[in-house]
Amino acid sequence: MTGADVTVDELDLALVNALQLRPRAPWSLLGQTLGISPVTAARRWRRLSRAGIAWVTAYGLPHPDDRGCVAYVDLDCAPDRLRQVADEVAEDPHVMSVEHFSQGCDLVVTAAFTDLAALSRYTAERLGRLPGVNAVRVHLATGFYAEGIRWRLDSLDPAQRVELHDDQPAGNGKPSGIRAEVREEDRELLIRLGVDGRLDQAGLAAATGLSPSTLRRRLDRLAASDAIRFRCEIAARDAGRPILATFRADLPPDRLDTVGPQLARLPEVRLCVSVTGAHNLLLSVWQRSLADVQHLETTLARRFPDLRVAERRVSLRTVKRMGRILGADGRAVRAVPMEIWRDPVPVT
Repeated sequence: MTGADVTVDELDLALVNALQLRPRAPWSLLGQTLGISPVTAARRWRRLSRAGIAWVTAYGLPHPDDRGCVAYVDLDCAPDRLRQVADEVAEDPHVMSVEHFSQGCDLVVTAAFTDLAALSRYTAERLGRLPGVNAVRVHLATGFYAEGIRWRLDSLDPAQRVELHDDQPAGNGKPSGIRAEVREEDRELLIRLGVDGRLDQAGLAAATGLSPSTLRRRLDRLAASDAIRFRCEIAARDAGRPILATFRADLPPDRLDTVGPQLARLPEVRLCVSVTGAHNLLLSVWQRSLADVQHLETTLARRFPDLRVAERRVSLRTVKRMGRILGADGRAVRAVPMEIWRDPVPVT
């Protein structure tokens, strides 16, 4: 059986939902929650991950209060070079996602950097020199209200969700509130977990050469804060939501921190972030159909009268999402680990 032959059933969706809540939960807990054996849970996950339908990754992002930055970069490309530009940029370790949109610009690249100087070098010396790139426009995140890590399939019942959240230790997606940083000696660990966020401690120890005690201490320190985040992803089509749409909108500045959290609670919303530029809010959603995009905009206009949608874009193809290169069907093909501390301009 090839990856293309693998289909998803309700139990698979429930397993992915459970891993969205607890990305590194033991198979015993996952099996108990879903009413299946740990062996069955592990077997189903292997099948999904090998087919590129779902995966667990780990990543570190700079906080808006720090020097680091997350940028949404619009690229205008020559039509005959668009595919080559998208494929080349997707290989860059600073790049989290690459989207080909229907209008407004050709590509939107989401990337993270340790500081603004690194972003400047990347846009001028990397993107600006790529054949076929005609224009580069940068929008910086200033505050996050919703991120894809919080988006849920909602395939579990309330009792199952409670079971997965009960007695959740630090290090499984429940930040302690203590800020930590990714040190140089932590980087190999983060890279390995970026490729396979469920790699167990024995596998991590073998891959990094760290002792079990050192590994456990570093992992607990990072995962107990926002320095490292574990995230379970699923191919949009297999999730039953094949339409990705992005709205660029305007809100009065003093309304962002009031309306932003309300928008974040809408079930369709994957990303809600305040940004620099001509429009101060970016909203990304997953929908079941193109008609649902229009219905959502109508809902936004009714519920938030001071929100003005300035641009609406539909993704024609996702080239990369959270460090995974995606095929035409939206399933993961391979990993490109995110390394935001790397030199943003490759040596040629």
